[in-house]
Amino acid sequence: MIIQAEGIEKDFTREGLKDISFRIVPGSFTLITGESGSGKTTLLNIAGGMLHPDRGRVFVDGRDLYRDYTRKERIRLLGSDLGYMMQGVSLIPSLTVKDNITYPLVLTGREYDNEKLEEILNQLGIYEVRDSYPGRISGGEYRRALLAGVLLSEPKILFCDEPTSNLDSDSAAVVTDMLYSYVNPDRSVVVATHDTAFDRADAHVELRRIPVNGIGINAD
Repeated sequence: MIIQAEGIEKDFTREGLKDISFRIVPGSFTLITGESGSGKTTLLNIAGGMLHPDRGRVFVDGRDLYRDYTRKERIRLLGSDLGYMMQGVSLIPSLTVKDNITYPLVLTGREYDNEKLEEILNQLGIYEVRDSYPGRISGGEYRRALLAGVLLSEPKILFCDEPTSNLDSDSAAVVTDMLYSYVNPDRSVVVATHDTAFDRADAHVELRRIPVNGIGINAD
């Protein structure tokens, strides 16, 4: 799956994204960096089909994401070929860690491989807390459980918004390594981050804070 973003612009209250173009191809790891307020999350939302740009176009395998897909089709795409680890998403307190991870697939009637689930739990170091409830696990385990839920669905393109935010160094290293290892010839990863530990990338989109009425390009 290939995503091509061309001339993406989005106006915020006082600043905005200006003339952003980039390409996500299978087997690639893309970093989106920039200071707070530069639009990293906004750009992920646009590329993932959740936020319509003010100007510019996003193509998924040659089809315009916001003209050729209906809203329902975009939602379906996000739940299958596109995966998104967002900031601010919470686990369901009344479900165990394991049930939280499998819930999105169960809800949509999709089967999952239990061996694959156990492999992900082990790789992320949360196998021992799989039967615990979210209120009983650490912050690092909580974030890794969120990532596990996205990984289990095996999306072709995985978007992650600040995946190592507020993690200790050990937890951050586990998440970083897991994301790098997720890439294969059929899958790609896009990470929006401040974390300098993500230093291996095939492509780099660097955002700068630019006034809405300013002139310039804020991506490399």
